[in-house]
Amino acid sequence: MKVLLLASAASRQQIEPIFSELETFCKLKMDWLTPARQQKLASVVDGVPLARYDRILMWLPFDCLYSQINTLRKIPQLIVFDYTYHEYHARDREVASRRDKLTKALPWARFVVFGLDRKERLSKSGVDVESIPPFLGLSLASKEGSSLLPVSEFKCKTIGVCLLGDMEQTTNKRHREILFEIRRELKIHVIGGDESVNQKRQVLDKSVMCVVDDLPYGGLRGQSLDAFAAGCVVLLWPPNALECGELGLVDMENVALVDSKESLVAKVNFLKRHKDQAQAIAIAGQAWVAALDAKVIGALMNCIEAKLGKYTGDNAWSSLKYLFYR
Repeated sequence: MKVLLLASAASRQQIEPIFSELETFCKLKMDWLTPARQQKLASVVDGVPLARYDRILMWLPFDCLYSQINTLRKIPQLIVFDYTYHEYHARDREVASRRDKLTKALPWARFVVFGLDRKERLSKSGVDVESIPPFLGLSLASKEGSSLLPVSEFKCKTIGVCLLGDMEQTTNKRHREILFEIRRELKIHVIGGDESVNQKRQVLDKSVMCVVDDLPYGGLRGQSLDAFAAGCVVLLWPPNALECGELGLVDMENVALVDSKESLVAKVNFLKRHKDQAQAIAIAGQAWVAALDAKVIGALMNCIEAKLGKYTGDNAWSSLKYLFYR
């Protein structure tokens, strides 16, 4: 199978390690588009011998895709990675409407998202959609020069609990209020959004536990993976218990799941008293995140190999419906 990946140059460091692994299973060509080339996607696509490829993968910013739908409609074997769908869809109705228009304009294409909730929503709308697990390529842990902290140094950690992110910008209002309430009680060290990559990494490496306020509409943030990779016990407030199960996250085995202020305080205090169990959870969490990449590669190949829908981009009736959606 011959596959072409058209991706933003800005995403190269993040995703190239994962997509390069696909070369074992298919003939893959990767083209990293600068912002200027992204804005002229029509010229890029016109220069591609589409008939030579079995799949065309798009990993580009949503605005780039949405503004050039006419170009995308020329591609029969299209797979679109909407890697921000899980994060922004529920925040803005206009954004949600534009994403719905994109999927309706490309009824034969396959969309790939992060998060089971988003997959289920699109699937109910009749969209060909798959989800893939989060992977380290999107997080600090894969940056040049980084490495997983040996958990043998777990007992040398000097920060009890940290919070990675800005509490003012926590998406879930209820979570934000609770975090403000318990910040002093639990002596939480907050790593603000303005901190550098190295500063965040240093705090994570020194922290026994990390509170993660994840997306209330599915998926895991890259920063959540950073906390696992740094050897922290991740205190995760999951949006979807089923999704945790699908990802292989098991409460008090490789993660500490919380669903209220009381459970968060109780688990922090418990793990402070039972340091051996905290260390075991941290070790298992590191092993879990280290195994994610292999799962992602398998999921990507499933997305690529599965049969696509019938191409209708050159159909007059389909084109008329597309004009209606606009």
